[in-house]
Amino acid sequence: MKAFLLTAATIMACVSSMFAQNLPPDYNWEIGINGGWSAITRPLGSSANYQGTRTKTVHDYSLRLDYFVSPHWMLNLDLGGRRWESYGDWQPVDNQGVLLNPRPVTFLIANYAINENVGINYIIPFYTHYTDYNKANIHFGVSVGLMQTANDGSIGYSKYKASPDSGYTYVSHYNYAAGSGYNFGIQMGYTWFIIPRLGLNIDLAVRYAHIKTIDEHYGSENNKFYLLYFPETLGIRWRF
Repeated sequence: MKAFLLTAATIMACVSSMFAQNLPPDYNWEIGINGGWSAITRPLGSSANYQGTRTKTVHDYSLRLDYFVSPHWMLNLDLGGRRWESYGDWQPVDNQGVLLNPRPVTFLIANYAINENVGINYIIPFYTHYTDYNKANIHFGVSVGLMQTANDGSIGYSKYKASPDSGYTYVSHYNYAAGSGYNFGIQMGYTWFIIPRLGLNIDLAVRYAHIKTIDEHYGSENNKFYLLYFPETLGIRWRF
């Protein structure tokens, strides 16, 4: 029994030194930059003909500013950007009403989709063995903010280049109009500090975006859309 109690006390002492819950933050502010990838769902809410059938992973970048209210709570500001695009196939109809073979079409949802978010996160801090400094943080939180999409609302055409009419032109690119809206979601991340001020970060998030545009094509049937996007990024942090 004595051996068991001694072992338990030793383990608790080691754990409490690395995972202390009553130590103040070493620094209250943190600034960083992240870069990585983001996947999206097809845009819904617009006409089904302009949603596409597939998407691809794109680059995602963001600037971060964090403020530690306490050892376990953090407020953050997130300014990020990425490109949204989907792809599909249309079956052109020539001037005589003949159905032609399907051709690929690109839907540029947003040349730039820019978010300005604020969030609140719960922090699980880890410390060095002798509590010299906060060695790492795990965070879980929620985020909400504004979203702007930059685009020119143009339509591009290509030639069919096959019989029965190789000169026939069809819509091959459809760009949504610029718009604005909101987004919200959940996030989690891990930051490991190489030295007391400099750290490496990994962040994962799921966000819903709802955008209203001013689309003048086809009776304005694509003047709103909504989708999910999934940023997965790596970054650096500097504390001050």
